[in-house]
Amino acid sequence: MARERGFFGKVLVFLLTILALVGLVAMALSVANAYVNPQRFIWTTLFGLAFWEILFFNILIFILLLLLRSKKAWISIMALLMAVPGFMKSYSFGKPTEATDSIRIMSYNVHMFKPLDAEMNSEQFAYQVINMVRDQNPDILCCQEFSAFKSGTSRPQCIDDFAQVAGFQYVYYNRKSNYGGNVVFSKYPIAKVSENSGFGQENTYGVMVSVDAGEKGRFYVANVHLLSYMITDDEIDVLMSSAERQDKLDTIGKTVLHKLGYAFQKRSDELQRVLGGMPQVDAPVIVCGDFNEPPLSYNYRQMQKAGFVDTFLKVGRGIKPTYAGRLPLLRIDYIWADEGVNPLNFNRYRYKGSDHYPIIIDFKIQ
Repeated sequence: MARERGFFGKVLVFLLTILALVGLVAMALSVANAYVNPQRFIWTTLFGLAFWEILFFNILIFILLLLLRSKKAWISIMALLMAVPGFMKSYSFGKPTEATDSIRIMSYNVHMFKPLDAEMNSEQFAYQVINMVRDQNPDILCCQEFSAFKSGTSRPQCIDDFAQVAGFQYVYYNRKSNYGGNVVFSKYPIAKVSENSGFGQENTYGVMVSVDAGEKGRFYVANVHLLSYMITDDEIDVLMSSAERQDKLDTIGKTVLHKLGYAFQKRSDELQRVLGGMPQVDAPVIVCGDFNEPPLSYNYRQMQKAGFVDTFLKVGRGIKPTYAGRLPLLRIDYIWADEGVNPLNFNRYRYKGSDHYPIIIDFKIQ
């Protein structure tokens, strides 16, 4: 016969039950975020962004209720069952395949060559990136936020220098103004897409090229960078620091919420322009870059609806967060592929230079 709980046991179960209900609602909002356009309703985006934190919270409450042998554990079980679709988008059970004659593409936001290491300058960081790229040996490199890294040297010249030292014979970027610093480096011949497409008109959210890899096939690569959250490290420090919280939390909190709301809404518009600007193609398409969106987001679902596959889920393993900044477990960089591409292997290279990690896939053309 189970022993009856005392007063404090009953209070503890009551409090955990309230927390379990909170966790259930938070998980429901997190999973629902993929179906809610942030331009119509913004608040679910915060829950989609915090999926892993909400999941761990529900697991903790579930364990505590189990230890107390409370029947209220069913609430946490419901939350965990509800989390399954989000988990399947955030954790990969993919099956990598080795191939000697594959093509390798790397995507990396170099963050305007502002290193996380305060003792390193932009030029030193750029050449460290070059060494990393040469070590990984991609056939195609898509960089976002590429800026001049040498004092007194223009960005075009820095791009040419980078290409030469890193071993890329072909380069394409927006030579008019290079919005966003999107650059495609290639060891195969590349050509600009049709002028009739959004990318052909120098779409400000990315660049697109056709790649002729000879016997390995021909395909298209779009290099995209959607609007960042624009949240500074100082703002994160205030939100996480109890010493400054009392007098600054309200102001900083409102500023951060405004930036998050604006960024989610703006990116929804940007992605529609990117997808609408895709040219009529006669070969497979790969879209890579910094989307600044988690897997449980409206934009992620729009990419899937457009016919693209998240290559990480197909041939990756584990969680593989791509954001290297202060906020953990964020996967916001992607390499998407259509059905004409056969992904073989995905790797998140744990090189902590900028506030992003480089991601790589090996693939073949179907």
